[in-house]
Order: sequence, then structure tokens, then C-alpha cells
Amino acid sequence: MYLSAILVCVLWSAVHAENADDYELMYVNLDNEIDNGLHPTEDPTPCDCRPEHSEWDKLFIMLEDSQMRAGMLLQATDDVLRGELRRLREELGRLSQRPERPCAPAAPADAGLARVLDALLQESREASRRLALLEGAKAQRPEEAGRALGAVLQELRQTRAELRAVQGWAARRWLPAGCETAILFPMRSKKIFGSVHPATPMTLESFSACIWVKATDVLNKTILFSYGTKRNPYEIQLYLSYQTIVLAVGGEENRLVADTVISLGRWTHLCSTWDSKKGRMFLWVNGELVATAVGIATDHIVPEGGILQIGQEKNGCCVSGGFDETLAFSGRLTGFNIWDHVLSNEEIIEVGGAESCHIRGNVVGWGVTEIQPHGGAQYIS
Repeated sequence: MYLSAILVCVLWSAVHAENADDYELMYVNLDNEIDNGLHPTEDPTPCDCRPEHSEWDKLFIMLEDSQMRAGMLLQATDDVLRGELRRLREELGRLSQRPERPCAPAAPADAGLARVLDALLQESREASRRLALLEGAKAQRPEEAGRALGAVLQELRQTRAELRAVQGWAARRWLPAGCETAILFPMRSKKIFGSVHPATPMTLESFSACIWVKATDVLNKTILFSYGTKRNPYEIQLYLSYQTIVLAVGGEENRLVADTVISLGRWTHLCSTWDSKKGRMFLWVNGELVATAVGIATDHIVPEGGILQIGQEKNGCCVSGGFDETLAFSGRLTGFNIWDHVLSNEEIIEVGGAESCHIRGNVVGWGVTEIQPHGGAQYIS
């Protein structure tokens, strides 16, 4: 609409300039001006009147005036377009600030704005699609992590099984951790045993006794160690039975039984504790408490002057001290220690740990206290 008005104005101005007779402008001589016949050195006669413009002069003046008007019209057109562009930008800003309002159908003049909005909508849809992909990948990560953890757990279980197999093989062939020697009892015999000679008296109101055992066979009563006097040959006894482990103090009537079967041919760590004040007894197998009792041999005191032996029991039936073949131990023993007090749970676990044979009792200490093998029993390493 603005362009049509501009063209009408230009045509009307050109027609009006062509028909005007009194159009006046300052005339400037052109290069093709006709010589008036005067020599350059002669002074022309001054003239008070102006020559009349020719048709060509009027044409050039009209063209020059048309160019000026065209420049003015172009300037006006540029101003109008700038105003329209400013208005469109303001409208676009208002639309971007209120996206929730429904948009009216785009007019022909707003075609560019419609294209920009379509491009923004397309970008928004693409961003939503990428966000959905990322959320889907994030949701799958826990499942993938679960599968990875399951695979690691399976490998750990397999490694643990292999480690147990290796430990079992080592237990059948070698000594327990930290132990350098053991005493071998090659067979069950009334002549095979080991005599222990403590450096301190065995007067005990409480004690803890621990030992590593690897039995070849177990009968109804297989002695691990025993301490007795002439008056009472059964002051302290720790022995194995078919299905149990038994600790007796002061006689067979004062005993604690643990229904635990040790594995033949494998090293097993046993600990027993007792105190006379409350008569509390505890039995431990491989660092685990398996039996407890209270009120056993309360206020009893284990006297000194007796005989301490491993692998046999001196029953005192005869003057020479008889032995019973069925009570004899067959297998290997090591790490035999006795304390004159009750060890704590942590200490018992430590005694059965990696440095068990380097932890020694203050009454009997393995590797320090004298232990003499008899009748075929021998030290091995």
C-alpha cells in the first residue's frame, strides 16, 4: 500500500514539472554550451537579463528534481519500514513473554514471525526427544549396574569356593597358620603320649586352655589333654567323643558337652575356659562359641602337684599308673597353651588366628614349656 502511494506521487510530480512555464532554477553552464563568438581575452558585455531555458535544460532540471524527490521518498520509505520492523519486534517480544495465550492466524505481513515460531517449536520437540532418551538411559542404568554386581558376586562366590578348596588341601598337608612344629601320634597305643612340665604350679581358680587338633580317628573317649593328682586323676580333662566335645573339671560329674563333630583329617582349633567363682564354662571351636554352662565346680580349686599329659589319661588305677589304649589319641597336636585366667572373646579369636602359635599361655606356652614325647610320639614340622 505504501509503495503504490509513493509511485503515484512520483508520476504526478513529473507531469506537473513538465507543464510549468515559470519554473526557475539557477542555471549552470554545461560543457556543451554554445560559444557566443567572443574571444576569451575580451570582456563580455554585461547583461541584465537571463536567457530563456531551452527544452533540454528543462528536461535536465526535471530529472534532477525527480532524483531529489526519489531520494526523499526512499528516505521516507526506509523510515516507514524501520517503524514496521520495530513494531514486529515488540510484538514478537510480547508473544515470547506470554506463550500460554493462543496465537491468532498469521497475517501475510507476519509470515516471518510464523516461520520463527515454527522453528522454535521444532527445536523444543527435538530437545524433548533428547531428554526422553537421556531419561530412558538413566532408567536402564540401575538394571545394568545390577547385572554387573551380580556378575561380580558370582565371581566372588567362585573365588571363595576355590579358596576354601585350597585351604582344605593345605589343612590336610600343612600345619596351622603360624605354627612351625606339631607332635605326631602315629597310632592309638597305651604307650604313646606326651608329658608336659609347666614352669609354674598348677594351682588354678580359673583357666583357659587352647589347642590345635587334627585327629585321625575318634572313639567314645579320645583324650586331648588331662591333668590329675593321686587324689583325683580327673581334675581337668578335654576330650573328644563320637559326636561331642567334653570339658570336665573336678571329676566326670562336672562337665560341659558341646554337640559338635570335628572333621577328621583337618586342623580344628579348640578353646575351653572355666572360673570357680560362678562355675562358668565355655567351649569354642574355630573362634565360635559352641557351648556354655554356669554353676559347674563352683568354688573348686585345681590343686598343684599333679601330672599333665597330652594324648592320654593316667587313670591312677595302678601303682605304676596305668594307661588305656582306647583313650589314646591318634593324629597331630600343636599350639597347646594354658592361662591362669579366662580369656576374653577377642583374645580367643586372636589365639586361633594367623599368629596362634606365637601367642603363648603363662602356665603352659607352646614352644616354651617342655613337652616330652613318649612311646613313638615325635615332633614334626
